[in-house]
Amino acid sequence: MIPQDTIVATATPPGESAIGVVRLSGPDSFSILKRIFVCSNAGEDLEPRHAHHGWIRHPETQRRIDEVLIVPFPAPDSYTGEDVVEISAHGSMAALRAITEVALRQGARMAEPGEFTRRAFLNGKLSLDEAEAVIDVINSHSEAGLRVASEHLSGSLSRKIEEMRQALTLLMAHVEATLDFPEDEIDAMSSSGLCGSVAALRLELGQLLSTYEHGRILREGLRVALVGPPNAGKSSLLNALLRYERALVTPIPGTTRDTVEEPLILRGLPVRAIDTAGLRLTEDPIELLGMDRSRKMVAEADIVVLVLDLSEALEESLRELIERETSTARRLVLCYNKADLPRQLLFAPRVSSPVITVTTSAITGEGIADLEQAICDALYGGEPAVGDENLLVTRFRHKELLDKAAEAMTRAVEAMSLSIPLDCIAIDLREAYAALGRIMGQDATEDLLDKIFSEFCIGK
Repeated sequence: MIPQDTIVATATPPGESAIGVVRLSGPDSFSILKRIFVCSNAGEDLEPRHAHHGWIRHPETQRRIDEVLIVPFPAPDSYTGEDVVEISAHGSMAALRAITEVALRQGARMAEPGEFTRRAFLNGKLSLDEAEAVIDVINSHSEAGLRVASEHLSGSLSRKIEEMRQALTLLMAHVEATLDFPEDEIDAMSSSGLCGSVAALRLELGQLLSTYEHGRILREGLRVALVGPPNAGKSSLLNALLRYERALVTPIPGTTRDTVEEPLILRGLPVRAIDTAGLRLTEDPIELLGMDRSRKMVAEADIVVLVLDLSEALEESLRELIERETSTARRLVLCYNKADLPRQLLFAPRVSSPVITVTTSAITGEGIADLEQAICDALYGGEPAVGDENLLVTRFRHKELLDKAAEAMTRAVEAMSLSIPLDCIAIDLREAYAALGRIMGQDATEDLLDKIFSEFCIGK
């Protein structure tokens, strides 16, 4: 349902700043503005999409609250598709709170998280994937992530999905016409031509699906887990990658007993670097809990950096433990650390995943750049990141629906190759069409919308 009330919220983050923005949206926005705003140019008409100087006042006491600039946006040419007013005031929390409260007293209600963007979706100003891109733009931590989110916000994914839906529409129209008018000579493509068209569309969809892993990393960050025995220098390497002292470093084995996670930008990629508890044979219950978390991080990480101390020989039992605990790693970088000390260790773990080897010293900085490059090489095989023109799938919701559409198209192709009746093929094509439509918000449930927009901050 499209709401009929008027909402208000601060649209800028809390804290002191030069300017803060309060936003109103809904049918009473202009009437509320008329009661609380005094224009400095008396009698001036408030021209849409133009800034007007004046003061927000308390309508009962006439007390001035703050000097402001207001911009009215009449429906439907506004962000939400409703009457919208943006009030730019001084960026003090007291001023913004006072402006919000006076609007509430005039009949507005406080906006829920993401409600402005939710109304934009409900009023047809944004598709659902474009609305999701709004929060991705807000949360992006790298230029690459921002670029992809901005592409989605501009409608690049929607246009691609709509192209595929249009192609499916033509194919479904042919099938439905053949079913409805079997006695007529319909100017139709051959059975092999229909099968080829669906197969080509399925291939195109598969190419889009193949971008998900890269897109997810740009949106969520590359998960890099530093694992290895105690005192191998994992925490020191984390500090070296971060370029500041974040993790506690001591010569005492077992200092790190829990995971320490920090964000950084690595060669343009957003990264979540995770320092883990040391792997060793122990009966200490606290260390065992830490190792359980380390094991979980190995399974979840995109890349595992196995850190070994070049200056210490490993006992056979510890070698076997390390090999066992890193066996689930999808991609492995073997980092021989403490290259500034006399060397004793020569150990290459027996693992099934490909291994890139680097030598570092967290103390002198030797090999840190090589480690950064090795992480990128492990992810992309040395290839550069995808460029501006590439369209990426970044959200699991989109991937799930694309998978459903792909599965339905695959079934249709297989059915046609087996000469299964067209009415069964029509069901598969309609299922693919519906799955693609749900990416853009068709048939979106209230529960889905609640889940998506709960990610947003209040005021957006």
